[in-house]
Amino acid sequence: MKRPLHLILDSHLNPGVSLFWWKHGLRVMEQLVPAEFASTSNRQPLEKLLEQSVWSGWKKVILIGSPASVQRGFNILMQANDACRNSLEVGFWPLKWSDLPFQMIPQISQLGSILQVFKAGHTLPVDVIKLQYLSPELETSYFWNGLSIRSRNAGADTRFYLDDQNLHEEGTFDCRIEFHKEELSSLMMIPDKPGKALQMSVYLTRRNQASSKSSVRHWIPSRYQPEQILGSGRQLEIEGNWANLELNDPEVREPVQSLHVEIIRRALPLIIPAIPIRSRETLKSKLFQLEPRGSVATQRQNASSAKRNRIRFRNHKLDTRGS
Repeated sequence: MKRPLHLILDSHLNPGVSLFWWKHGLRVMEQLVPAEFASTSNRQPLEKLLEQSVWSGWKKVILIGSPASVQRGFNILMQANDACRNSLEVGFWPLKWSDLPFQMIPQISQLGSILQVFKAGHTLPVDVIKLQYLSPELETSYFWNGLSIRSRNAGADTRFYLDDQNLHEEGTFDCRIEFHKEELSSLMMIPDKPGKALQMSVYLTRRNQASSKSSVRHWIPSRYQPEQILGSGRQLEIEGNWANLELNDPEVREPVQSLHVEIIRRALPLIIPAIPIRSRETLKSKLFQLEPRGSVATQRQNASSAKRNRIRFRNHKLDTRGS
């Protein structure tokens, strides 16, 4: 049974997405033929539209928006209960500013291939990262690529429990958790890779208290401070001796004392292509690329040879008739 398609466009305060839809919206609607279409506005934010699509159940939901919109939509869908989420087919179509020149030029646009992904692609449950912490109530967030954690207290005493490993760290540090290397998108995902059981990699950068000068620079590792890998695993628990752990997440404004990170297997039913769309070449190479000189010379030589052969054959035929 074919699932009804619910298409959501997050164009509110997204001029790039609005420009794309002005150019290609009619073709997208004609090709995908959604049973429902909704666009974000002041009264209809993305959170409300996605919640409506989830609670109605058993749908194919495609979100078109900026990478930030895709990340928000991902977190909203993951907050739904398992029964509602598993009844969906979810497709993410991120639009970057760097992609707009390609989408505006029909000769190099990949719109046809992209639409084919959502029409003929299949759905595969993929793994995600789940983060839980007390602030002061139990809060839950979900991540795709990974997350960053830091401590800026020189007297901090922090312990890392990574699967069976027990690690101890004193003072300030930056911790980076890496999971999926691909961006959260239905377009370039490798079909056989999301189904494999993955592990998150945990990296640590030790810092000196004197090097902490700017809140912006806190998240930028210095070149002379090497990053070390603590290990890989499926569960990580970090405990501080007080609220010394800060998350690089706009939703978490206050430091926390402890947090728990784990991989949730087959948690998101993501639409992926049968064959991933190739990475787009640069605009300069697409517009001004010429054939290799050797190929051009060979083609010209073959054309000249064919023309000479035709002339010789015609002259030979005339000489035969004259004799």
